[in-house]
Amino acid sequence: MSSAHDTKGTVRPESHNNTVSNSIPASDSVDAAARRAFGSTTQYLQAELEASGSDLGLLEKLNDASITKYEGLSRQAQDMLVHAYKIKQTYNEMKSQIAQVDSLVESVDTLEHVAQELDRYSLQLEAKFQKLLK
Repeated sequence: MSSAHDTKGTVRPESHNNTVSNSIPASDSVDAAARRAFGSTTQYLQAELEASGSDLGLLEKLNDASITKYEGLSRQAQDMLVHAYKIKQTYNEMKSQIAQVDSLVESVDTLEHVAQELDRYSLQLEAKFQKLLK
């Protein structure tokens, strides 16, 4: 079965005997299909925009949380720098006392070594004295 257009723009199916007079305006069906297509496209684009808006909202919340977290870390790092500076100052102030303590430790080690040698020598003398008494 084929179709033909008349002068009014209507489509009418042709039969072999051209007696069928059922006619549908071609512009009406195209308009309806175009409206459905544009309506569907509009709905799709609106959904995409809403999804993009939701994604941007989530990214904004993540950025805000990151800013808060890194501000806290920055404060902690600054506090640590202040404490490190105070510790360095205290160390520099105590450096001379630390050197004196190190010197005293060396002296005590030397005295301990001398005391051990004197102890051994006194034991040797005692042994000799005991030998002479016998």
